Amino acid sequence: MTDAPGLKRKRNKDGTYREYWEARADLVKRGYRPSSVRLHYPVTTEGRVQLSSRCQILQAEMLAWASRGNHAAPSYDGSFKSLSRLFQTNEDSPFQSIKWNSQENILKSLVIVERTVGARHVGKVLGPDFKRWHASWGEPKEPGGAPRPWRAKHAIDTVRQLVSYGVTLGIEDCFRADTILGKIRFKTPPARTSVMTADHVAAIRTTAHAEGFPSIALATVLQFELAMRQKDVIGEWEPVMTVEDAGGITFRDKRWVNGLLWSDIDEDLVLRKIHTKTGFPVEHDLKLHPTVLEEIAMIPLDKRVGPIIIAERVDGTPYKNRKFTQRWRVVADKAGIPKSVWNMDARAGAITEAYDLGAAETDVMKSAGHKNRQTSARYNRGTLKQTSRVAEMRLEKRTENKE
Repeated sequence: MTDAPGLKRKRNKDGTYREYWEARADLVKRGYRPSSVRLHYPVTTEGRVQLSSRCQILQAEMLAWASRGNHAAPSYDGSFKSLSRLFQTNEDSPFQSIKWNSQENILKSLVIVERTVGARHVGKVLGPDFKRWHASWGEPKEPGGAPRPWRAKHAIDTVRQLVSYGVTLGIEDCFRADTILGKIRFKTPPARTSVMTADHVAAIRTTAHAEGFPSIALATVLQFELAMRQKDVIGEWEPVMTVEDAGGITFRDKRWVNGLLWSDIDEDLVLRKIHTKTGFPVEHDLKLHPTVLEEIAMIPLDKRVGPIIIAERVDGTPYKNRKFTQRWRVVADKAGIPKSVWNMDARAGAITEAYDLGAAETDVMKSAGHKNRQTSARYNRGTLKQTSRVAEMRLEKRTENKE
């Protein structure tokens, strides 16, 4: 692209491409940094315009540095904004290895940080400043509106990431800020307590079929019975970065990935899936899950190809963006499911039910695809059954001692 100076493409091992902006080699030898910046823009008209603009900005910064005749690359000037830019552009930054959707979430918080406190000097911020920022970021969007505790949490977590990265660069201001942040405990948003139950799932199945959305019934059963995340069941749409990268099931500038495929179920009805978030492989014998088999039996044999969850639409493709969650909510409302119960609570409901029945922690961990028992325990939204079982065991022991 002639209007994207410095743009380079590099071939991946699988034959796809990734895009970079690269600085002139002679200026890199003189000390200019960053020497290259990974670019993440979709292959759309808007995406190409954004890519071009980014390349032009990077090129202009490089040429401005060269014209000054100095040997100090654009870098940290003491402000949070400059630290944020280093975090986003440096090759060694952890930001470069984060998955695209996580990058998008972090960028949202970086925008908040840069806009509100970007001009503040890292070395002059004190504990009360951090606390005040956290409080302001959590304020309602409009007077009288609901507080935004998760917005505040994500923003302050991003500040911690910036400071931690600055520590790895040896920036003294960041060592000081890191020490201060290490002494502060910010109020965390309350954990969810809602769980989906087997009765909820049964109601959703009945209503989904009545409304003509069997995909909602099958997806919900898979999530609840197999303790799976929504995206591991229905998949997700990731940006297509280059034309060569556009393979598989695509829609505009996105490609469908990570969802369940019919090929994940073998002839013995064992489903094998690698959980997207943890990379942990799990196996489920579907013969032990009659409700799953009941839903699968409704799918004609000739339709059991490709993605398991297909939206009820003309093009016969997986659900796009938030459409699944929206449709699931409509079905749940008609089924009489409380508003406090979300689709994502299916996984917590499955794990809680397992703990209620006395399942071993390690077995729950493996079933949920977690790498440690502590993570599974966080999904356990303790119920009366669990506390009652403990009470009964304690009472039984006391009774034995008296005899």
